[in-house]
Amino acid sequence: MQQQQVVLNFDYLRPAQNLIDAIVHDAQYIKRKERSKSQRRIWENVPYDAYEKEKMGDFMKIVTKNKVVLPQNWTDSDTLKMVYCGKFKDKNYLKVLQSHLAWRAIPNNFQPTDINIAFLQKGIVYTHGRDKQQRPIIIMNLELVNLKQFSEEVYINALSYYFGIIKKYCFVPGKIENWVFIMDTKKLGLSKFPFKAIQIATKTMQVNFCGCLDKLYLLNPSSSLSFSWKMVSAVADADTMEKVQMLKPNEYNKIQDRIASNQLEEQFGGTSPNLTKFWPPINIAIPGGYTEEILKAVESMQTAEIVIQKEVPASEEDEMKLQEQISKMQIKKDDDDDD
Repeated sequence: MQQQQVVLNFDYLRPAQNLIDAIVHDAQYIKRKERSKSQRRIWENVPYDAYEKEKMGDFMKIVTKNKVVLPQNWTDSDTLKMVYCGKFKDKNYLKVLQSHLAWRAIPNNFQPTDINIAFLQKGIVYTHGRDKQQRPIIIMNLELVNLKQFSEEVYINALSYYFGIIKKYCFVPGKIENWVFIMDTKKLGLSKFPFKAIQIATKTMQVNFCGCLDKLYLLNPSSSLSFSWKMVSAVADADTMEKVQMLKPNEYNKIQDRIASNQLEEQFGGTSPNLTKFWPPINIAIPGGYTEEILKAVESMQTAEIVIQKEVPASEEDEMKLQEQISKMQIKKDDDDDD
């Protein structure tokens, strides 16, 4: 008997149109600073400056020189993000592009595999609410992070899949292109702090979800972490540190400068009940948090083949072409290094 197919439709996560229409960004939010010091938050439906266009041209010359065939759905914003990830330096572009194309070629980064869903059901990472500019809020519970339970590969696969859902369904081009990240440290000491897992998450986001982070809250730090953070803050890049804020429980009220209390769980000083069900993603703006359609689909996933609506991974032929390109790029890079 042919296996039933299940469509996972996350359209219920999209914000209401009246909320979208109310969003107005000033020029300094869209992009601030100039040339190689530039910082950008909005990438779609906005003009790029002359320096950005120049660097995009340089990037494409490297693509042509190395005979890289970019994916069919590649956009100008993808090019600009690679330029930013490469820090506007020609010597970095090939490495950044190689890393990103390799990530795109892994089907499990885009599919609800059994292990990806098992990961997301744990509540290691989940979403809850939006900030005052309708940016989605992603929460990561560091107490649940365990690389012995889930491998590094699973962390990359599951986070990529989840972040991809949030980006596709919670973002609106030109209006909402960033998320707020709450990292609950649960007062873990330095000896138990999951530095390696955080590095994995950070590396995944930096290149493959470039420019998505608006704000990071590090909550409930231990004394040792607070002390270490002060030392890091003293020497870290000011622009990076501006996005990061460490808060103790008695300082959680500061979060409400950006996020209304009804969008925050009680554990973070808000008025919304703490979440106990983490998959599928919840939209607290709609009655019940979910549509009947998504709940039925998720329930039937145990026995059915899974299909992602409008999110079909590359064909095997495309994946082979990508892998071949990546191999050629690596050979070319090695040859250049030898010169």
